[in-house]
Amino acid sequence: MSPSKKYTPTDGYTEIVKPGEMGITKLHFGILTLAPEATFFGHSDDTEVALIALGGHCTLLVGHNGNKANGILGERSDVFHGEACIGYIPHHTTYEVLAGEIGVEIAVCKVLSHSESAAVILGAGESIDENETHLRIWENALSDVKISDTPTGEEAICLHRFLGGEGAAVFEITRTESKQLASSSYCEETVRVRLYNNDVLAVPEQHNIVSLTSEGVGYQLWVQPDCA
Repeated sequence: MSPSKKYTPTDGYTEIVKPGEMGITKLHFGILTLAPEATFFGHSDDTEVALIALGGHCTLLVGHNGNKANGILGERSDVFHGEACIGYIPHHTTYEVLAGEIGVEIAVCKVLSHSESAAVILGAGESIDENETHLRIWENALSDVKISDTPTGEEAICLHRFLGGEGAAVFEITRTESKQLASSSYCEETVRVRLYNNDVLAVPEQHNIVSLTSEGVGYQLWVQPDCA
C-alpha cells in the first residue's frame, strides 16, 4: 500500500483520499479548482467540512434555516504568499462557492460529525476555538518545520507544494503492528517516502514521523481529526 498519491490539477472537485484508503479511517481530502466566475454547489451531509483557500478567492455562501455565513474566502495568490483563509461548514448544511475574477483553488477536508456548531468564515491568520471544530488544520513552511510540528498517533493527511514545482521532501515513518513474535507481540517497520509537488501523504493511526528532510522551498498543509 502506497502512503502517497499524486494530485493532478483538474477543473472541478477531485477526491484524493477517503476513509478506507491508504490506512485512513476518518478523513476525506480533495481539491476544488474553479475557473474565473465558475460556481460549485455542495452539501456537507453527515460530515463537518473545512474549505482551505490555497490560492485565488471566492464568495462562500453557507447554510439554510438559522445557520448561515456569507463572505469572501481567500486573500493570497498561492500558498507561498500569506496565510490561509478557512471556511467551516457544519453537518447537513448546503454551501456554494462563487469563484472570483482570477478563479480559486480550495483544499476540501471532511470528517464525520453531528456537532451543532456554527458556520464560520475566517480571514487570513484568524483561528477558531478548538471546541467548535472536529478538524485540526495547520500550515508549515518546509524550511522551518521540525518533527515536533508533525502529527503523531492520530491519522493525518498532508499536501505538499514546492515553489516553481521543483523540490522534494523525504519522510521516514515508523509504524507499529501487532504480531506474535517470540520476544514481543509488536514489531516496528520504518518506511521511507519521497514526496514531490502536489503529492498527498497519508499517515494512518499508530504511525510516527521520525525524520524529515527537504529540498527546495516547500509548503505543507496538514489535516487531522480531533482526537479528543
